[in-house]
Amino acid sequence: MSTGSVSELWTGRYAPKKVSEVAGNDAAKEAIKKWALEIARGKPKKPLLIYGPPGTGKTALVHALANEMGWIIIESGASDIRTADSVARIAGYSSGGLFGTRLLVFDEIDSAFDRGEIPALTRILSDASGPVIVVANDAKAQKIAPLRKLCDQIEFKKISNGSVRDVLADIAKAEGASGAPVEKIADNAKGDVRGAINDLQAACQGGCGGFPLMSRDRAGDLSTALKTVFKATGFSEAVGAGDGLDMELDTLMLWILENIPAEYEDAEEVAEAMRWVSRSDVFAGRVYRRQDYGMLKYSRALGLAGVAMSKKKPYLKFVQYESHYPTAIRLFGFTKKSRGMRKAIASKIARATHTSTNEAIKAIPFIALLPGAADYFELTDEEKEALQELASGKA
Repeated sequence: MSTGSVSELWTGRYAPKKVSEVAGNDAAKEAIKKWALEIARGKPKKPLLIYGPPGTGKTALVHALANEMGWIIIESGASDIRTADSVARIAGYSSGGLFGTRLLVFDEIDSAFDRGEIPALTRILSDASGPVIVVANDAKAQKIAPLRKLCDQIEFKKISNGSVRDVLADIAKAEGASGAPVEKIADNAKGDVRGAINDLQAACQGGCGGFPLMSRDRAGDLSTALKTVFKATGFSEAVGAGDGLDMELDTLMLWILENIPAEYEDAEEVAEAMRWVSRSDVFAGRVYRRQDYGMLKYSRALGLAGVAMSKKKPYLKFVQYESHYPTAIRLFGFTKKSRGMRKAIASKIARATHTSTNEAIKAIPFIALLPGAADYFELTDEEKEALQELASGKA
């Protein structure tokens, strides 16, 4: 029986190449294909908002559509739209050019983008002249309300157990895995095709028999994902941690990083685990710089399995993982608030002194030392407190 390379995820190997190969949601697929064909004929179309539960094939369909249409995918994230220049540049990407039509894609807008980034995304959708698709799990999320009126919306629903079984059966046949528990995995998946394929690969790499499937109802639990990584004794078990978890891999890695010293007591184990986290981060950076999401599987394997395999033997102690909140996330939240407050103060100073906001920011440390400055610039109580912290050097 062939089980394939353990370093290659089957979700990537068997990703659909055509829209028709995406499982289920036939009406949605037909509507999306029609949208693309009309654009190809030169008819202007609104951006598409594709939404639905995780694992239903939304992102897979976007890539299959681009492949079938011969379009070049430009995938952009929240970090790409922080400045006016980047907004203009990204909007320009969608205008096509010498190398053909470009499809601009924003994935997981309801979770990856915060409320402050939505206006920039709105401008991109308004100005883009080529095909644009935004993908979300929850289209009713309040923060993306401004986007909904700019887009044609298409819903993806959970895949039927029968369709999931068909996908798994085809993959099992291609892998020569005749003993794969296809029925059991499909029933357990609850419409999550991506999760089902991951379960199938893990089961086959474990011998296609007796593999303990994690209920997809529990897969979204952070504690379960962290426990799986730290207690895992095998590659497949560790790499499958977090399947179905409504959290990006980089965020999960921050939780893992914070909990390494809490779980591992041996200094060599801690150092080895940290080394694998570092290697995972290197590949995550390559994914971002090259927009090559095929490398994400390496980042996942290095991070999750690397940390799991760093221990000499599993620890039997109990660790309350969720109590170890990632310092990086907490610090980012604090500094983000601090930056926002500094910008608000600078804006008032700039208006009163007829200077740019950037120049006002540079002047804040000096203005903070001037008696009566807070009242002169009509700062709020919160802004006054922030100004005092700036004067004392605490911020």
